[in-house]
Amino acid sequence: MGTDVHGTVLNLPTEPMLCIPAATAVHSLGYESSKIAERGGFMIDRKTLRLSAVLLAVGFIFYVVVGLLHAGGPANNHPVVFGIYASSASWTAVHLGQFVGMAVIIAGLLVLYFALDIRAGGAAWVARLGTVSAAVALGLYAVLQAVDGVALKQVVDAWASAPEAEKAAPLRQR
Repeated sequence: MGTDVHGTVLNLPTEPMLCIPAATAVHSLGYESSKIAERGGFMIDRKTLRLSAVLLAVGFIFYVVVGLLHAGGPANNHPVVFGIYASSASWTAVHLGQFVGMAVIIAGLLVLYFALDIRAGGAAWVARLGTVSAAVALGLYAVLQAVDGVALKQVVDAWASAPEAEKAAPLRQR
């Protein structure tokens, strides 16, 4: 038994109510459903929230570590940088790792959406927009990594194996 700020006697549950929607939780405590909207309340699933935090942290750390393995060079000196890219044995694997890291980060954001369980009002629409945006961003990032990690590697490998006389032609400014 407990009381709220208005002195109303509440029958409080003996087990934590972390994984149920706000409407169910508030109704079971003796509040009317209409008061949920007034208070803007929602329940947070703590286990899912922890999972989200772990996914976000692990994804970010993995992405940064894999990014450190990315071959690089002077961006505007194409013969040098193309030679570095062509000699990189891990080029495609690094880009795949970057994609995996980003996918784990996006998964962490999607799990956060479910952990917060926001179902009503403007916050719910913003949360839904965020989930759609995250999915679209991951799709676009997949295209970027496919072009940079696979297609570019094939191009620089072909350029590196071409005769010296033919290497200069693709690099000329038009």
